[in-house]
Amino acid sequence: MTAFKKTLSTLSVCAALFVATQANAANESTLKVTGSIVPAACTPTLSNSGEVSFGTIAASVIKSPAEGNGLVQLGAKDITFSISCEAEAAVGFKMIDNRTSSAVALSASNYIVSPVSGGASAAQTYFGFGLGLASNNAKIGAYSVTLDGANTTADGAAASLVYSDDEGKSWRTGTAVYQVADNARVTTVAKTGSSQPQLFEEASFALKISAGVQPSSVLGSDEITLDGNATLSLVYL
Repeated sequence: MTAFKKTLSTLSVCAALFVATQANAANESTLKVTGSIVPAACTPTLSNSGEVSFGTIAASVIKSPAEGNGLVQLGAKDITFSISCEAEAAVGFKMIDNRTSSAVALSASNYIVSPVSGGASAAQTYFGFGLGLASNNAKIGAYSVTLDGANTTADGAAASLVYSDDEGKSWRTGTAVYQVADNARVTTVAKTGSSQPQLFEEASFALKISAGVQPSSVLGSDEITLDGNATLSLVYL
């Protein structure tokens, strides 16, 4: 008998709660706020379909490098990288080398001369992008990618070149900025005199591709084909 009363009492309480809940529900309504915020779609473009050619180079040219440098300099070629957005956006870009294992390690004795007058040479390993392998399996050399701040624009106006090596936590300005080959540096534009990325619809970056190769004593006498390959990817800030 006692067990029955406990069960009945429990059922009664449940019923009372149900009735109370139904009564409250009739006086309430729920507001939901939804939506999504997405960055403006941006498209990256390289001039000349992304191809940088050093043409045909006579083997005699790479017989010996300049004193104090193990790499024979092939000079620099220009290419333009553009970002076009449907609406104003803060966007930068990174680069990653797809031939990294073939890059000759840059150093104080194996460097690439800066293509910008008065600029520092590329003498750090992370500035060197690979150029592929010779037929004897020797690393051909390396190339650097320098951004020319004097020819950087945003929405048709001159802009400052800014870059970050810590995922956008801090930014620095530069007039000639080397892009790194390991996808770690984000580069974008800022209003003149500022170091903070700006919103833009169109931005244009002048890239100088400078190459240095090992001498023929290392590469051998067979025909050598430069095979550099890198990916530029957008970063929404």
